[in-house]
Amino acid sequence: MSQTPPPDFDALTHATAIRVANAIDLAGFVDKALAPGRWRSITQDEVNRFIELTGDQNWVHRDTQRAERELDGGSVIVPGQLLLALVPALLQEVYVVTDAVQSRVVALRAVRFRRAVRPGDVLRLRARLTRVEKRSRFVQVDAACDLELMSGQLALTSRRTDVFFN
Repeated sequence: MSQTPPPDFDALTHATAIRVANAIDLAGFVDKALAPGRWRSITQDEVNRFIELTGDQNWVHRDTQRAERELDGGSVIVPGQLLLALVPALLQEVYVVTDAVQSRVVALRAVRFRRAVRPGDVLRLRARLTRVEKRSRFVQVDAACDLELMSGQLALTSRRTDVFFN
């Protein structure tokens, strides 16, 4: 069963990202509360396109009739890999480095799928910067990235490292 958005849902779907010219400028935000990303939901159409692209044949993502009979919650579930794939775009709602020539994710760690997410569930990204460090050729930015359901429960927790080149 999907979550019902609050009456002011449209107002809650616009996040204000921290904007910095250089990644090293994020150092002042390490271990500080950052504004969460916007609330969004994932549609069954998005799930279908993702499983088509990846070739995922698991019925729990696509067979709505069987899911009604056999799954707790009576609904198909969003693939965990789809949730993880959304994190980079959602992270750009939390912070943006405007003058980076390029950036790369170089590590994903401690990925945990905590709760099943169903099409129509409402979630957002909560991120916390844990390290910003200047290296010889780039700036390393480590972040804890959690997908939070509107209920307050965490659907996914992860740690990532991005590098930014100027």
